[in-house]
Amino acid sequence: MKRHPLVLFFVLAFLLPWLVWATSIAEAAHVIGWHVPQSLAFWLGLTIATYVSAAVTGGRRAVLDLLLRMILVRVNWRWYLAALLVTPVLAVIAGGVGSLIGEPPALADASAVSVLLLLLFNVWMWLITEETAWRGFALPRLQRRFNPLTASLVLGVLWAAWHIPLFLIPGTFQSAIPFAGFAISTIATSVLIGWVFNQACGSVLLAAIFHGVTDVTIAVCGVMSDGLGLFWTFVVVQVLAAASVSPTLARMPRAAVSTPEFHPVRAPSRLA
Repeated sequence: MKRHPLVLFFVLAFLLPWLVWATSIAEAAHVIGWHVPQSLAFWLGLTIATYVSAAVTGGRRAVLDLLLRMILVRVNWRWYLAALLVTPVLAVIAGGVGSLIGEPPALADASAVSVLLLLLFNVWMWLITEETAWRGFALPRLQRRFNPLTASLVLGVLWAAWHIPLFLIPGTFQSAIPFAGFAISTIATSVLIGWVFNQACGSVLLAAIFHGVTDVTIAVCGVMSDGLGLFWTFVVVQVLAAASVSPTLARMPRAAVSTPEFHPVRAPSRLA
C-alpha cells in the first residue's frame, strides 16, 4: 500500500462512512429499528480513514504533515479574504438573479451571534474531518499525478459521489435537492477550495474556512433550498467562478503542494 496511498484512503473513506449511513437508510426502509448517529460518518469514519491511511502509507511523517497543515496560519491575508468572501459574493449574485426571475432568496431569521457560532462550529468540524481528509491527505497526493486543476476536478467527482447515501436518507439537506446540481456544485467548490488551498501553501485551515463559510452561506441565504430556479442559478454562478480560477490552477506544477513521501515534513514558510 505504500505505493498506493490513495487506494487505501478512498476505500476506507467510502466504506466506513457508508456503513454508518447504511443504518439510517435501513431504518427508513423499516428493515431495522435503529441507526448509528449520522455524524459519526464524519467524526469517526472519515477521521479513521484519513489517519490510518496516512500512518500505513507514510508513517509518522505523514501524520505530522496532516497536523501541521491544520495549524498552518501564516499565509497571505488575501487568501483569508478569499476563503471568507468568495461564496457569500456568489450567493449575492445568485440572489440578485433569482430576484429577477421571481425566486428571491429568503434569508434565515438568525442573529449575527448565532450565525457566527454556526460558522465557528462548521469551520472546526470541517477542519478536523472533511478538509483534513480531502484537501489535507487526498489532494496533495492526487497532485503528484495530475496538475492541481485536474486533481481538484477528480477529487470533486469523488467528493460528490461520497455523499450519495445522504440522498437516500429522509430529512437530510441532500434528500431535498437534485443530485445532478449538487454534484456540479460540489465539483465547482472543489476547484475553488483547491485554488485557495494551493495558493495558501496547502493550509487545511484555509480550506476549512472556505468550506464552513460555504455551508453557512447556503443555510442562511437559502440559495440552494428556496426554489429550483434559484438553486440552478447559484450552481451556474459557482461554475463560472470555478472556471475563472481554473487557468491559474492549470498552470501550477503537479507538486505545487508537497507530500511527506517525497519531501521532509515542515510547515511551508512561503507567504503566497
